[in-house]
Amino acid sequence: MKDYSGMFEDFGFKLIIIDSLLNKQPSFEDKLKLLKEKYIDSYEWYVNKGIIKEILTFFEKIVLTEEDLRKVTELCFDGGNDVYFLVQPDWDGEDDSFNISSVTGFERLVNLKEVEYISMCHPETLQPFLESGISVQ
Repeated sequence: MKDYSGMFEDFGFKLIIIDSLLNKQPSFEDKLKLLKEKYIDSYEWYVNKGIIKEILTFFEKIVLTEEDLRKVTELCFDGGNDVYFLVQPDWDGEDDSFNISSVTGFERLVNLKEVEYISMCHPETLQPFLESGISVQ
């Protein structure tokens, strides 16, 4: 898994950002809706098993717009985030498939004020946020 847009060093971090945008009318909303209808609505849990390659590829290649990036005011690092179940609907969160090792590129999130940390990375990974005055809870 890789961020082919080059916006973020860590694809897992990009997924956290995408998750924060899901309910904020992102630029990719219409395309994602079509992908969900095509691949998730017919997904059979524990039969299809695994990552939906087409959705993963979509997220890998998507270039977030400046407007999208401005909408990000908070991030939540949690294995229960909706974005993971778009990529793999039956993911149980028991492996490190989506773990984050870097938040490089977070500077693009000019309105980011708060980060909620539950899981998905080592706490020291979030140190750049603290150094930039962003609250981490």
